[in-house]
Amino acid sequence: MNEQQESRWSLSHTGNRVLLAVVAGALIACLCGGTDLPLAIQLVILLVVGGATYGLVTLLHRSRR
Repeated sequence: MNEQQESRWSLSHTGNRVLLAVVAGALIACLCGGTDLPLAIQLVILLVVGGATYGLVTLLHRSRR
């Protein structure tokens, strides 16, 4: 594999970054599920954590170039 080909498992692929964001958001939402937070708040937490994870990973990937 030469330098121009990247692994399909790298975070340069948008789908991988989205998957990472969904997993991170779901993990935090599951942790919040044990609390007495309403479902709406848990969904907001899932979206915020997922969005922040995607944005951070995308930002870090672009800064490496």
